[in-house]
Amino acid sequence: MKFLWGSATSAYQIEGNNTGADWWEWDRGKSGRASFFWERWEEVIDLLHHLGHNAFRMSIEWSRIFPNVQESNRDAIEKYRRIIQSLLERNIEPIITLHHFTNPIWFSKMGGWLYRENIPHFIRFVESVIPILDGVKFIITINEPNVYAFRSYMEGYWPPQEKSIRKTLRVLSSMKEAHVKAYRLLKSRTSASISIAQNMMIFEPAWTYSPIHWILTIMSDYLFNWYFPDRIGKYMDFLGINYYSRGFVRWLGNIEYRGEERNCMGWEIYPQGLYRVIKKAHARYGKPIMITENGICTDNDFQRIKFLKEHVEQVMRAREEGIPVIGYLYWSLLDNYEWAEGFEPRFGLVEVDYEKQKYRIRRSALFYSEIIETDGLAAL
Repeated sequence: MKFLWGSATSAYQIEGNNTGADWWEWDRGKSGRASFFWERWEEVIDLLHHLGHNAFRMSIEWSRIFPNVQESNRDAIEKYRRIIQSLLERNIEPIITLHHFTNPIWFSKMGGWLYRENIPHFIRFVESVIPILDGVKFIITINEPNVYAFRSYMEGYWPPQEKSIRKTLRVLSSMKEAHVKAYRLLKSRTSASISIAQNMMIFEPAWTYSPIHWILTIMSDYLFNWYFPDRIGKYMDFLGINYYSRGFVRWLGNIEYRGEERNCMGWEIYPQGLYRVIKKAHARYGKPIMITENGICTDNDFQRIKFLKEHVEQVMRAREEGIPVIGYLYWSLLDNYEWAEGFEPRFGLVEVDYEKQKYRIRRSALFYSEIIETDGLAAL
């Protein structure tokens, strides 16, 4: 199988005007038209083809498919079908995510993922899009269940802004059950490989001489990195890993970032960590690994080039050791709406001029094209 070199996105962050999503209600529509993908998807696919990407991770916005609880939106389903088929016609592997943080407003008002009784609504959504997944080889059921649960129900930073360990665990339990049900349904109706995309960090003790900080670090590592994938066990055909940084544990759930080089959000740039999580994940699960997200927000495109070079080096290191890494997807193809941080963080290989509504290819995108053309050797 060819190695997948590409980029990743999510619907809410690039499509724009996702008025039925709970995030739209929560942030009062600040995402606006986002990166214009819903209107200009053909142009974006042209960019992917021009840059030589052979894979593209995108999500299907649940709130577009089911704007209300009763019936699906056939026009939205047809549009997503056209996007997927256009990717396939260009020999770009569509990697489809079914839940990327956002929920329909009506689902959230029912209590969302807090209640197992709501899971059938998600399964109904999954079933409704199966007909348009013909030819799709990779499906991500849920993106970063750990981040969704912790940011929304532990830290209270994202909607619905609650702070409860009990609710955090309930949400993770519901998402685990939803993944298993979706996995079984998709395996019965498609030939796709199915997984989650799990955000993984490297955790280190803030003070190495303190036994309590070593214990807290081990607990943080397990709860954040391994708790959810351990629970879905055999219900994943590969493991999607989203990797960005390393954190030093001061207290359980309280980390600090160190290091001289950081991204615009203050996260440490630590390329060796990508190799470390790949190695540990493969040893733990024995599954193929796909890097479903890895990227940097920066206003310095030379820093992005350096980031790409150093992180792809770590992927190549793992591949050379025989670890079955099957793909690398840079986050993100386009500058996008970065959740609570808004439009300021710039992750894109392609710059988005929001005022003039234009796309501009950055030098880092061209460097990444060289990496793709040489199957990673340009990074070495």
